[in-house]
Amino acid sequence: MTDPTKGESENVFKILRAQKGNKTCFDCQARNPTWSSVTFGVYICLDCSSIHRNMGVHISFVRSTNLDSWQLNQLRTMKVGGNASAMEFFTRHGGASLLSDTDPKKKYSSRAAELYKEELAKRSQRGCRQIPNPRRR
Repeated sequence: MTDPTKGESENVFKILRAQKGNKTCFDCQARNPTWSSVTFGVYICLDCSSIHRNMGVHISFVRSTNLDSWQLNQLRTMKVGGNASAMEFFTRHGGASLLSDTDPKKKYSSRAAELYKEELAKRSQRGCRQIPNPRRR
C-alpha cells in the first residue's frame, strides 16, 4: 500500500484534530496544536515540538501535521493514539503526576511512557483497517 499524499494526510488530520482531546497541546494545553509526537501519538504545539526535538528521536519523533509528509503507519499511530488516550493511559499506569511534571524528558522516559509506546504499537496493528482512508473521501 502506498503512503498517502500530503492532501490525503491533511484530510485525516482535519478529522483527528477535531476530536476534543486533540484540540490542546498534550504538554502545555496551548490551543490548536499543529505538531505531533508520532512516538506517543499525541498532538503538541510548536513550542513543545522544539522541546521534543531536543530530547532526540530516540525518545520522541516529531512531525508537523501541516508541513510534513506522512507514512501510512505513522497516520495509523496518530489515529489509534491521541491526547485523551495518552492521558488516560498514563493515569491508569501510575503516570498521573508525570502529566503535569515540568520535565518532559522525565515524562517521556518513564515506565508509563514505555508501556504506552508498546500499547500504541499493538493498537496500530489491530486498527490498520480502521484508519480513515483519505482516498475514499
